[in-house]
Amino acid sequence: MTTYFKLPCPHCSKPLKVSQDLAGQSRTCPYCKGSVKIPEPAAPAPEPGFPNIVVNSSTPAGQSPASRLGTAGQASGAAVQASVQQASAAPGRKRKKSWFSTGGGDSVSSDVSLLASGIIGAVVTVVWLVAMIPLYMNDFQLGQLFLDRGFVPFATTLLMFWSFAIIALKWLGMKQQKEAMLLDVLPTEVAEEITVDSLNNFVKHIQSLPVSGSESFLINRVLRGIEHFRVRKSAAETVTMMESQSAIDANNVAGSYTILKVFIWALPILGFIGTVVGVSAAVASLANSLESAADMTAMKGSLNAVFSGLGTAFDTTLLALIMSMIVKIPTSALQKSEEDLITAVDEYCNENLLRRLNDGRDGGAERGATGGANVSIFREAVEAAMGTHHAELEKWLEKLDSIGGKLTSQIADGWDKVSGRMQQQQQQHAATLQQQQAEQQRLLKTQLDQMANAATQIQATLVTVASQAATMQTTVNGSFSSAQETLQQRFRGLESGLSSLNGVLTKLGEQSVIIQQVAPTAAPVKRGWFGSSKKAR
Repeated sequence: MTTYFKLPCPHCSKPLKVSQDLAGQSRTCPYCKGSVKIPEPAAPAPEPGFPNIVVNSSTPAGQSPASRLGTAGQASGAAVQASVQQASAAPGRKRKKSWFSTGGGDSVSSDVSLLASGIIGAVVTVVWLVAMIPLYMNDFQLGQLFLDRGFVPFATTLLMFWSFAIIALKWLGMKQQKEAMLLDVLPTEVAEEITVDSLNNFVKHIQSLPVSGSESFLINRVLRGIEHFRVRKSAAETVTMMESQSAIDANNVAGSYTILKVFIWALPILGFIGTVVGVSAAVASLANSLESAADMTAMKGSLNAVFSGLGTAFDTTLLALIMSMIVKIPTSALQKSEEDLITAVDEYCNENLLRRLNDGRDGGAERGATGGANVSIFREAVEAAMGTHHAELEKWLEKLDSIGGKLTSQIADGWDKVSGRMQQQQQQHAATLQQQQAEQQRLLKTQLDQMANAATQIQATLVTVASQAATMQTTVNGSFSSAQETLQQRFRGLESGLSSLNGVLTKLGEQSVIIQQVAPTAAPVKRGWFGSSKKAR
């Protein structure tokens, strides 16, 4: 349970109601916007017994608990009509117009203006792209990533900065909501209990606060609870309405992140679109390069276009995924903070509004805070209503017991049959497996015997081959020896011939050779094979 304590602002002396969980932290005063250091609260003195709890189980004579519950839930039509007129006569604070908010009417909203955030995102996008131009001119990778990858980086950059603008505006709104949590909306100086008679004083105090109901979840929740209690004059119905309003505020906060979730979803989709565009360009360039395969210069240009398209495909996807992650992290953190704010508003209303409601019935504020009538009265009414059905319920219990016993026996018999069938099937399966295993062992033994015989034959063959190889080696060695001796003899004869030729050439070099030209004479007489001469023809 959250504990609240009062703290005067050191700058403007306005009373602030602060949660004990904020002790030691600094907050901005919603009145003067000054910084307030929240000290540690003093330990409260123990109260005897159970404070603020009234137990009244007495029932008027001649009135049953059930009839008392029925009469307690009836309301007077004239009183309700008068309360409605009194509530409509109460003056209200006009909502401050904000260019950044889209909430309409008097209800508080967590949405921000898409037009304003879009303009901010577009301006920041233009500034960012202009800042990338020098990097692009100097061939930096970052500048080329934003300015030389087609239209997809421009779209993803716009969505990213648009998302950042929405997050910034929502953060400013949540900061104002947290400042409003320091206001003492329902001071005990006005009244200890919140009754129909003291509602106007509380409304006047709320209207004097520097924050209106359309700007704060807390003040809007308290005002709606007070107005409902003024009309219905029932603490129980007010509790139900406050629960419904809490669900409405939670849905409002969750719905305000719809456009951010759409942007986070759209960023990777745009990256995949860039991938498709880049791959398409690369495929088209590859087709052109195949057509111009004969011209090497044109083929180099086409291959450069292919690699450029692939670079566009991968870079756009990488950039979009990084942007999606950058936007997702602060969005989740901000949504968690707003959900915690709604939870803090719920705790404040439970501790400072619902517990102090007093509609004049038995139980007072405690009855309204618990959302029902006295527990003992309700129990007696239920027992009285169920008394006539007690005997019939006992008969039904006996029938259910008999049916349960029959179902148990039938289920047990069924399980026994199933177990027997499963056991029989398992035995048949085990026998089949044993037979197959024996057959496999027999086949394996036969194959092993065949392999052993083959190994023996191979070994004998290898021995024969080894002996033949030794014999052939001996024969070859002898042949090589005789060939070597023959070659040596031939080389010696050749050497002696060369020596004789060398001597002859030396002698011829020492002698002179005379060449004399002789006149041609009659053709020589050719002699036959056996010395006979033949005349020339």
